[in-house]
Amino acid sequence: MKTTLAKILWKKEKAHWIMISQMFKRFNGWLSKLTFGFIVAVLVSISHYGFAFMHTLYEIGLFLFARKAFKRNLQRLSLKV
Repeated sequence: MKTTLAKILWKKEKAHWIMISQMFKRFNGWLSKLTFGFIVAVLVSISHYGFAFMHTLYEIGLFLFARKAFKRNLQRLSLKV
């Protein structure tokens, strides 16, 4: 099976939304889920997508300018995810 950057990013995305859904289960009442839970989910998602965007730009830079480092980094990422 060939590992691609898109597959790794998709696995990370699925893990993010699983963690967000587990976070909502920790809030007891529906009012706390709507207010505090929603605020936390939005803040966590904004930071998640900010770092994901920066990481994707870094990987594209590696792909364009340092293919060997990109391949090694892709293998390391696939082991972590």
